[in-house]
Amino acid sequence: MKTCLGLLYMVLVFVAPLSLDSAPEVTDRQVKEVAKEMACLCGTCPRRPLNECSCGWADQYRARIGKELGEGKTKEMIVAGFVDEFGLEVFSTPPAEGFNISAWVMPFFVLAMGGVVVGLVMRSWIKQRVAVVRPRTVSEADDEYLSRLDAELKEREL
Repeated sequence: MKTCLGLLYMVLVFVAPLSLDSAPEVTDRQVKEVAKEMACLCGTCPRRPLNECSCGWADQYRARIGKELGEGKTKEMIVAGFVDEFGLEVFSTPPAEGFNISAWVMPFFVLAMGGVVVGLVMRSWIKQRVAVVRPRTVSEADDEYLSRLDAELKEREL
């Protein structure tokens, strides 16, 4: 019995401190990898990515990310915690799902519609220009008037 207690004591003295120190060291690169998906929500920055922002708010939340990584949480768990706290606003770019797909599709749609409108306007202008340049046909009344005008001009030249 004494031997078992001595052995247990030895395990606690030598192995327990090793297990506490064996927590993985969290690098700045790991923190920035998680933070790059999130935006700075301090209100003074123009929603810069959290890994690039240098304000105090961003420093505080990067430290929080580092602490949570040190506790063994995964990137997905940390991001989900931020989403629970701040909502989808925490993302630096909206996720491509549900209604947020419109944020990805609308710029291209608007650009295409603008191209169609410009094309229609240009086509209309070209048709108007061709109508102005094209000579009109001479009717019989105009032909009689022109022949009389030519005759009078020839009389004056003489």
